[in-house]
Amino acid sequence: MNSVLLCPPDYFSVLDSKNPYMNAQQGIDFILAQKQWKDLCSIYQTLQQEGHLKEVSVLTPVSGLEDMVFCANQVLPFQNERGVKQLVVSNMKHTSRQREVPYFEQFFRQKGYQIHTLPQEYRFEGMGDMILHKNTFFGGYGYRTNKNAYTYIEKILNHPVILLELVNPYFYHLDTCFLPLHDDTVLIVKEAFTPQDVEKLKTFFTSVIFIPEQEAITCFSLNAHAFTSPLTQQHLAILQKGSTYTKAILQEKSYTIFETDTSEFMKSGGSVFCMKMAYWE
Repeated sequence: MNSVLLCPPDYFSVLDSKNPYMNAQQGIDFILAQKQWKDLCSIYQTLQQEGHLKEVSVLTPVSGLEDMVFCANQVLPFQNERGVKQLVVSNMKHTSRQREVPYFEQFFRQKGYQIHTLPQEYRFEGMGDMILHKNTFFGGYGYRTNKNAYTYIEKILNHPVILLELVNPYFYHLDTCFLPLHDDTVLIVKEAFTPQDVEKLKTFFTSVIFIPEQEAITCFSLNAHAFTSPLTQQHLAILQKGSTYTKAILQEKSYTIFETDTSEFMKSGGSVFCMKMAYWE
């Protein structure tokens, strides 16, 4: 994927508790949140200027959609075997987030994506729970996405999905506990998965590295955006400051690292990966 979509936090707030991180009583520092988002946006814009990304797009935020800043969940972009750009539209679990989806669908319609929808009984939360790595789709389920949704999604993709059950409420999306790297290495929080699925991952990756659960909870270290630019082939990673253990591994794997602070957004249960949607322009 060569481009990134972001959405400013103009209406960002914590109003309820959709995951263990959210507490409406702790409050959001809105000025700090704006700064942190602009810092993240600046990193992506720099990557574009340096030729690592083709496009950095910014979606107009909508009043009343306080979680719209978390762009990874509303849709799943993919390309079929002929390179045609496709999109699976999410069926979000929470009503407040369901209202975000049409704005993302419209963005991708304008980009020429072919749109696929799911029956309403299937819950599915886009790139938050489904991650593509080297032509293999990994799908998390248990908290936000239904396991049986993948039966339908596999038909749309014409491709199997490797299912991973999420069993720890602190890792309610796959993108909080599963970070594949360029050399067939994956970083995971083993406490987020069943022992059987940890063993399953060892059949798909030559190296499965366990990240300390506490670092993944306090720093959202596996919610980093680690990718290889399809334009320059450089390995790049953007992650939350303080992710000491994860940062060291990324450095060993030859990633150029950009640290940033997303602490205000972590109060709502998300960090870098949650705050962007990667796609093909």
